[in-house]
Amino acid sequence: MTPVRTVRLTAVLCWTLAACASPATTDEPAAAGTSGTEPVMLAVAPTTTWRELHIDGTTDLPDGAVVSYRVTHALANELPPSEWPAQNLMADGTAVVLEGRYGARLNTTYWPEGSVRVEVQYPVAAQPPDISNRYGAFGEQLTGDNVTAFGASKVATASHTLEWPR
Repeated sequence: MTPVRTVRLTAVLCWTLAACASPATTDEPAAAGTSGTEPVMLAVAPTTTWRELHIDGTTDLPDGAVVSYRVTHALANELPPSEWPAQNLMADGTAVVLEGRYGARLNTTYWPEGSVRVEVQYPVAAQPPDISNRYGAFGEQLTGDNVTAFGASKVATASHTLEWPR
């Protein structure tokens, strides 16, 4: 077979397969962002009450989405763990979105004065299937001002640094 005939045969075969293929169907309604991108807003505004840190934030992620948080006291980055004045200078966890809000509470009884950084990210934790389908298992479909690409995955991040009173 000559190269020209091979190319023509390949083109005809591809066209035939494409014409005969039927689109995938699903019983689920089309999710928002079927264009392949989903803008997401994620914000955090931590507050304090006596010996407790409140990690409160807002987002336009749907109910049931899981955000991950990490809290780090400046001393955790400055001193080796064996010299920390307390064992809880770093904490992490998850919070579930409900009606555009999420929150968590941390006991900070033994924290000394100093700078504290609160960072919230989506999607670090496992997500419910409908949310994972909408945004991608690794956030591949996320867009927005606070979205960063890490290879093929994307992460929305919000952070806030505050001075911890004693």
